[in-house]
Amino acid sequence: MMVGRRYLIRQATGDLVELSRRDFDRADDRIAPIAGLAGRCVEMVSVVVVESPHLTPVVSDVAFTKVYFDDDGFIDVSKRDLMIRLMVESCADQRSQVAPPLDQKSLVVFAHKARGRLNREFRWRPDPAVVNEVLHRFDLPVSNGLGRRLLAMSRTLH
Repeated sequence: MMVGRRYLIRQATGDLVELSRRDFDRADDRIAPIAGLAGRCVEMVSVVVVESPHLTPVVSDVAFTKVYFDDDGFIDVSKRDLMIRLMVESCADQRSQVAPPLDQKSLVVFAHKARGRLNREFRWRPDPAVVNEVLHRFDLPVSNGLGRRLLAMSRTLH
């Protein structure tokens, strides 16, 4: 079985264009910047495709997020670290060992604030047309759970 990642970024025009995995990884690893994205926050689609010999490839995950690039065109490390911290804090009410020692009510408030900031700064809520464009572009079956999630997403957006 082989798992592959594909990235699409939304241009200012609204068009989705492919961003090579290699270019993204090199910008994330601070090996080579992406000059055209320097200093920008871009809306990005990350698609995970699972392939097995003798089976049709399947889209197993689709994520819509915002990615920040620093002024040099590398992934902004401080923003990435903030996103990771907020992700951990957002589940503090479910896993109290990752949060500061607080009572349960305080943990709920702490996690709620982290989820709110995470959503404001890093979540992209595309409209149904974008979701459909992504699925049409890959033209592959989606895993069962993902299909239900994307259907629900397209019904609740905008």
